[in-house]
Amino acid sequence: MVGIARALTAAALLIGNVAVAHAGDCADDPKTTGLSRTVAIDSTIGQQIGRLQYPKTNLLRPGEVVLTFDDGPHGQHTKQILDVLDRHCVKATFFTVGRMALYMQAALKEAARRGHTIATHTWSHPRNLARMPVEDAKIEIEKGFVATSYALGQPIAPFFRYPGLNDSPELNAYLASRHISVWSVDVVSDDTMAGTTPGQLINRAMERVRHMHGGVVLFHDLKAVTADALDGFISQLRAEHYKVVHVVSNSGYQPDPALISRADFSKASLEARVFTGVGAEDKKNAAGVLAPGHVDWMKTDLIDLEASSIAAKQDVAKERENGVVKPSGPGS
Repeated sequence: MVGIARALTAAALLIGNVAVAHAGDCADDPKTTGLSRTVAIDSTIGQQIGRLQYPKTNLLRPGEVVLTFDDGPHGQHTKQILDVLDRHCVKATFFTVGRMALYMQAALKEAARRGHTIATHTWSHPRNLARMPVEDAKIEIEKGFVATSYALGQPIAPFFRYPGLNDSPELNAYLASRHISVWSVDVVSDDTMAGTTPGQLINRAMERVRHMHGGVVLFHDLKAVTADALDGFISQLRAEHYKVVHVVSNSGYQPDPALISRADFSKASLEARVFTGVGAEDKKNAAGVLAPGHVDWMKTDLIDLEASSIAAKQDVAKERENGVVKPSGPGS
């Protein structure tokens, strides 16, 4: 990882203004698309999206849904999710963790190749981001953007979601000054809840979609249950006449070279394990019962990045040998 900070910054600067063009697919054909429309966001005005925290959000019409996925990419589950999205011919937004993006580049590139929006969710998913020293928090945010841009090899959307949705006025103001939109949610699926079955996930998520009359739905593409439930969830959305909307950006992320020059991209910062949850015991009430509806309600989830990355690369190599997939871009 020698010189990775310089390499990441240089790559992001070079690709920051490049327009992304995706090959036509079923979403471009009115006869096959599962999308009702595509919405372009102007991040230069400091957009804040998601009625759970930002009730003045004015992005969607009643009955419209945006599908979003946090914490990935994941070598196996993200691919399964992408296949389901293709089956229904809809698009989603993926809020990646920077370290995950560097380890799981094939899955990240595949999501972009299939026309989905790529955004970020910090470098290492610190749940206390809003309580960190402000300068450290800024670097954590920017590292996530730069690492994902570098791993993808093309522009990413200037969209950001806080881990655990733990925002702060000061960081929100900073993100607005950087022309980055802040994303919260309308519907929390609770797919991080330990022991959840696909049927339970579908029923719970749909109940909340109905209550909110649509909205931005939060899933996690690290979760096997999400990959297993997604087909049924989208089918139920369609059965109840909800419309899926794809959100894109009219600009690309632009790094702050001075800030990134102070970032640590050393091997130690790319630890083999990444924290993506919160201990379930931390969320028990006085009676010892877990409180419902928490974004990261789960046992601590430690992903062995190196092992998962090796397994993912082996799967991709095997598929290519069998002619199932084609190379998906630089560094494939």
